[in-house]
Amino acid sequence: MAKYLPAILGTTLILTVGFALFSPVTRQPSIVEYDMNETVARFHESIGQSELTDDQRAQEIARFSQTLDDVVREYATNNHVVVFVSPAIVSGAVNATQEIEQLLLQALQAQNDAKRAQLNETTQK
Repeated sequence: MAKYLPAILGTTLILTVGFALFSPVTRQPSIVEYDMNETVARFHESIGQSELTDDQRAQEIARFSQTLDDVVREYATNNHVVVFVSPAIVSGAVNATQEIEQLLLQALQAQNDAKRAQLNETTQK
């Protein structure tokens, strides 16, 4: 049996790759556009109006940037799409700006809620 193991594993690998490549589930990802400039401009406007120190502002910018990257990556994976920024699209792509912005707002709100809960927990001790 041991001498057949490499052949069995090789056949299994070939079948797995074959099914992955030719399965009807596997499809080419669609392309969507996202107006990131609009989102970033709104964020900069809101942070510019806030009464944060320079360090706090830098932390918020870093948090926003990381969350935006995470949300866009997750959106692309979950929807099996490639996300391009709007200036890179001439025509024909579905605009996903509202969906991505909604997911971003939800993620940022969840982070804020978690931060508040952590602060409340710390002050109660």
